[in-house]
Amino acid sequence: MKNILAVIPARGNSKSIKNKNIKLLFGKPLIYYSISIAKRSKLINKIIVSSDSKKIIYIAKKYGAEAPFVRSKELSKDSSEDYGVFLHCLEWLRKNENYIPDLIVHLRPTYPIRSVKIVNKAIKFALKKKNYDCIKSVCEPFQNPYKMWLLNNNNFLKPLLGSFKKELYNSPRQKLKKTFWQNTYLDIIKYNTIKKKGSMTGKKIIPFILPSNTIFDIDDEFSFKMIKEVFKKNYK
Repeated sequence: MKNILAVIPARGNSKSIKNKNIKLLFGKPLIYYSISIAKRSKLINKIIVSSDSKKIIYIAKKYGAEAPFVRSKELSKDSSEDYGVFLHCLEWLRKNENYIPDLIVHLRPTYPIRSVKIVNKAIKFALKKKNYDCIKSVCEPFQNPYKMWLLNNNNFLKPLLGSFKKELYNSPRQKLKKTFWQNTYLDIIKYNTIKKKGSMTGKKIIPFILPSNTIFDIDDEFSFKMIKEVFKKNYK
């Protein structure tokens, strides 16, 4: 039996939506849904919520997650990166509980609509693979990046990918290389990727490809209302 740890990072301060991680969705705080899906997976055997908010910690414990520490303010800024948050969590568990996971499942609380079947499928996929650092969920983007642009120093457009010479941005979509967008459904990371390689992904990243219509991430009030509208009839 592998030690499979789910980590749900949920800081208290949110700029896009006030108290986003505990905002009510169908009568439950947003973080509840990530805790619930982790609990329903029989492959995940430990669930940690990392937060700087005592209120979020209380709610996380109420719904069955562990929240054994208060994350520092230094790791809870707008500019704070996931790596520091996860390294702190793993170090705390090693020092205080002598616990070292084989795999870490990253579940963001802003993604309330997940399928336990897909989560289990991803974990089983990760358990079968050997030579990798991270499994990252991806999907095809709605807009191909070959048709995207940057501004140069003179405020003229320049292609994000390719060059003016090839004019790939004028090519039919079918002729362009297939690209993938990293969504927030889940990531599965090996312990040594974080602890020894100092990275959340490493360089050997295996895609776990999902259909684009399974991606429902909450980033602002509009996406929150959209998800509420789409799923209100099918909540049960």
